[in-house]
Amino acid sequence: MSHICIFEDIHYSRLSPLVYTRATFELRCGLYTPLERASKLYPGAIITLFCRDYLTDVLKERYNLEVNAPRKPENSCLFINGRAILSHPVPPEGPEEIGIQGDTVIYLRLKKNTAGKISFEKFPEENNIEKLKNLFPRVDIRVPVLHYFWDIIKHNASQITEDFSLFVREGRNAGKDYEGAYLINKDKIYIGKDSRVKPCCVIDAENGPVYIGNNVTISPNTTVEGPVYIGDNSVVQPNSRLRRGTNIGEVCKIGGENVNTIFHSYTNKQHDGFLGDSYIGSWVNIGADTTNSNLLNTYDSIKVQMGNELINTNNTFLGMAMGDHTKTAINTKIMTGSIFGFGCNIVTNLYPPKYLPSFSWCSDHGVIAYTLEKVLRVAKIAMGRREKEMSPSEEELFKKIFDLTKEERTICKKT
Repeated sequence: MSHICIFEDIHYSRLSPLVYTRATFELRCGLYTPLERASKLYPGAIITLFCRDYLTDVLKERYNLEVNAPRKPENSCLFINGRAILSHPVPPEGPEEIGIQGDTVIYLRLKKNTAGKISFEKFPEENNIEKLKNLFPRVDIRVPVLHYFWDIIKHNASQITEDFSLFVREGRNAGKDYEGAYLINKDKIYIGKDSRVKPCCVIDAENGPVYIGNNVTISPNTTVEGPVYIGDNSVVQPNSRLRRGTNIGEVCKIGGENVNTIFHSYTNKQHDGFLGDSYIGSWVNIGADTTNSNLLNTYDSIKVQMGNELINTNNTFLGMAMGDHTKTAINTKIMTGSIFGFGCNIVTNLYPPKYLPSFSWCSDHGVIAYTLEKVLRVAKIAMGRREKEMSPSEEELFKKIFDLTKEERTICKKT
């Protein structure tokens, strides 16, 4: 039986704030996360996860897998970087070697005795895999790698198409499309069990596939232009426009106009407003008519503030990254290349800053720190509305994120 180890490397923090509550291999790009894709590429394999220590308990709750407690391999072991998008399997058996792209370790195949000697203490901050770069034959490999959040957005639409062709292959309709709904290029449209496509909807797969999961409702007068993914138990509101690259995780309620934007899961954007080229975390609520810019009037490359560093993304189109449990008020206007942290509240009639630290409250009077107790209380209420209860591990993770992001909030005004 194959043994696959999926790991975070030392560069996970570049994907903040999206990775405060999840490992790099849990980020959505295409139809799947890297972890979900690995389970499809290696059916029946033993899968072990390696991540930051403070995520261990939460990941154990999410998956029936070993986390940060490696089983001694019975045969060889294949280590896969959680930031890599592998559409085709690397053979788990074969000579010891290391797959490299630039300075990134994509995979590492080790024999039983060698794999058993790897220590994963303080992983990934002291990442032993990095130390093994020069110990094994190197193989150059070319796959998409997620360095920053805009890399996810860049690869998302094409990866929906790639995943559909590899893992779905052809369309299917196990749901119900009402009279007056139009499905264009049905071979590239997959509709799951108990899903409904209401009258006057157009599902257009001429330029890319459309995957609709189980128990999804596509409300009347909605246009869906592939490639698009809509996860299980989600609702698309009436008169919505889901354009190329829209990627909706499970249990979301989405409306308005969206293009190449990823909604991770359990997020609401029920009303009109445009979101483009963005990644929105979980348990986010987007107020009515919230709109982001994804293109500069000068058509220049968009720059993003990451900590104290201003990075040129070399992208002409880029919206924002929004961390989990963040909220926007009605009519919020968001600038290109914005990053909003975890647990923020945006209630300003002005443009909010392009960078908001986690646990901050942005109003017309400026940005102040938002207390842990208030964010926790609101989060528990929001989860309860979806019949979810915050576990003790999730609450401890909240507190850990608050501590980890303390330095971010030094820019906040004193109350």
